[in-house]
Amino acid sequence: MNDALKNIVEPLLAPDQVLLDATEDVRGNFIRITIDSNRSLTLGDTTNLTRSLREAGEIDSRFPEGFRLEVSTPGLDSPLEHPFQYKKNVDRELDIVYVENELDIKVTGKIISANDNSFDLSTIDRTISLSYGQIKTAKVKVSFK
Repeated sequence: MNDALKNIVEPLLAPDQVLLDATEDVRGNFIRITIDSNRSLTLGDTTNLTRSLREAGEIDSRFPEGFRLEVSTPGLDSPLEHPFQYKKNVDRELDIVYVENELDIKVTGKIISANDNSFDLSTIDRTISLSYGQIKTAKVKVSFK
């Protein structure tokens, strides 16, 4: 994440929003900002941040010839990174790779509870408790039921 962009974006976020990524391509005059929240974000939320960034004018000096700005939320294929994302996805199925006894273990299960330190996952045959430090990757399993 670009620290200069981070310092510009974070003060403009709503209190419940979290900056997940801020990248820029100086040659292509392109900035991509990814935000999330413990609630579902709307198009209005991303539009408000886009407007605030443009009005603040701090990015203009970095791109004197203009820039393209994209503000979005994580896509369906984005891994979960923060405890609030696990809490937000309680009752959803995840595909997870975690470490136990120095082995990578793959499992699919439903989050049944989550707190700031760990979460409980119900699999076909058991319930397991995992700390966030054990997780290598965790993605919401897309279902079109």
